Amino acid sequence: MEMFVDIFGGLGLFFVGVKLIGNNLKQLTGSWFRRLIEAATRNTTVSALVGILSGALTQSSNAITFISIGMVTAGLVEVERVVPMVIWANVGTSALVLLSAVDVKLAVLFLLGATGIAYYFDIDKAPRFRHLLGAVLGLGLLFLGLELIKSGAMPLKTMASVREFLSFAASSYVLAFLIGVVLTIVAQSSATVSIIAVTMANVGLLTIDQTIVVVVGASLGSGISIALLSTNLRGIGRQIAWMQVAVKLVGVVVILPIFAVELSLHLPGIKAFVFMLTANHATAVALVYLLLQIVSAVLTTMFRDRIMHAIRRLSPPTVEEALSKPRYIYAEALDEPRAALDLVEREQARLFEFLPDIVDAVRLDGVSKLGPDLLSQSAASVARQCGEFLTNILDNNSARDVLLDVVEMQKRNEILLSLILAVADYVRTIKAAGTIAAESKFGRLLFALGESMHTILSIANDAFQNRDRDDLALLRDFTSDRSTQMERVRRQVMDVEDIGPAEHDTLYASTTLFERTLWLLQRYTTLVETATQQE
Repeated sequence: MEMFVDIFGGLGLFFVGVKLIGNNLKQLTGSWFRRLIEAATRNTTVSALVGILSGALTQSSNAITFISIGMVTAGLVEVERVVPMVIWANVGTSALVLLSAVDVKLAVLFLLGATGIAYYFDIDKAPRFRHLLGAVLGLGLLFLGLELIKSGAMPLKTMASVREFLSFAASSYVLAFLIGVVLTIVAQSSATVSIIAVTMANVGLLTIDQTIVVVVGASLGSGISIALLSTNLRGIGRQIAWMQVAVKLVGVVVILPIFAVELSLHLPGIKAFVFMLTANHATAVALVYLLLQIVSAVLTTMFRDRIMHAIRRLSPPTVEEALSKPRYIYAEALDEPRAALDLVEREQARLFEFLPDIVDAVRLDGVSKLGPDLLSQSAASVARQCGEFLTNILDNNSARDVLLDVVEMQKRNEILLSLILAVADYVRTIKAAGTIAAESKFGRLLFALGESMHTILSIANDAFQNRDRDDLALLRDFTSDRSTQMERVRRQVMDVEDIGPAEHDTLYASTTLFERTLWLLQRYTTLVETATQQE
């Protein structure tokens, strides 16, 4: 009984360690890690190296994949720039597997002792050390768990029932392969399953052949796990997830047949290669895991363009992703700040094309093919990306004249984002009222307001596209202070007896948002006019 309790307790410590390492390292690497990715992914080789580093830090290629998906869908980086990082993150996960094959008992005990002392003196309460100590504690618990598993599992190989099971398993490599697949789907980590397999090989519970098959099965299980986790994704997000699936499949498709030929024909292959490097079974299995990741990464990199072409056909960008992608700004333009600012200005002017189309959804004869929510969310996303781009210009330059112009452009961008959100709120308010009869007093007031909104936004679109001074002056006149007129409209609304409370509230909210839209347009127009006069 004690033997099974040791194994059970060891597994518990192992999984707690895995969670502590992953969670704390993600927190530790949060903000600067994302900045590192943004900077490093501009170069393919550096992106691959960052992938290896991030895989070693997080010990989860799945985590790197979904971090990359988040950054791409947020518009921080392009798909092509993060793909090398996603591919090579798998190689980084080999670090812990290789460590698990080494006898580190004394080092682990020292690590746990030092961590315990740090916790006793409340060093963990310091923000700069909290997550680091959590990760170190996780590492210590992980290896302590492995030691318990080893000591508990040692007597198992002398039991008759266990020997019979191992004899059966040795004759069925398909079973060992499926065990690797299923355990990885449950554990969500091929590295975790591979470490347990290495531990079992270390105490003689699994043969070297069985363990290699389990490791290869774990890689396929990891691919299936990512595919299952990405079922709710569409477009670009799914492209990145499927690239990670492709990495896993490539390794299995190449390594598994080679090992099968080695087993059946007794020809030198993978096992012979790793035993040239070490005589230790556990280390040999860890090297097989590393070899599997390297082969996967190298071959996927070689055929990356073809694989991505196939993936794009299977999961093309969604309409929202296409609309949310900036047309003019791009990372390489940051090297030329003046040109970069011109690109931001063109991007901002383009966003005014969205605004009349958003209002079309609540006009009497308007037709909004893409829907106001999709249009407003896409426009807001591009505006936020412009904001990130302007921040990067500030970070990369110190010239006073450039900094002043960037600050002015940031002011315009903040106003533009507020304007997009105000127009979206206006449309949302009208739509919340439900079906509106055009011949009713309520309908006539509301649709007249909508036509005015659409006209002014169309004028604004024309004015900012060509930046003609007369058009800008006309727009400024249109958006001059309308508070008195809006107040008069509100009083007229309150005097209409056959309009219910809900309709009164809708008209009051819509006139308030109309007034806010005009105010934001006037502020934006003033800033553009000032910039035009200085040119």
